[in-house]
Amino acid sequence: MACGEIDRACEPVCDDVLASLPATLSSVVLDMQKVPFMDVTGLHFLCALHRHTTRHRIQLHTRGWRAQPRYVLDSALHLDLQGADLNIAVRAALDLL
Repeated sequence: MACGEIDRACEPVCDDVLASLPATLSSVVLDMQKVPFMDVTGLHFLCALHRHTTRHRIQLHTRGWRAQPRYVLDSALHLDLQGADLNIAVRAALDLL
């Protein structure tokens, strides 16, 4: 379970989490219940996690989105970033709420 703010200061921790995920998992649950704040670092983490789980055919589930992180996800859908998988990752996270 994620806990605390997901911001630039915790970027190394996010990288470590991704690097430590085995490719043999059948699913990953990202529980955001204890995350009151998320900035673009959280979006980057979500995209990287989505890429990792897709590449290794791991099911990704999210739950517990609080108001501010959910607002960041909703706002990200309005960005038009060609070639980025941001919208795919965000839509996948929102579809699994």
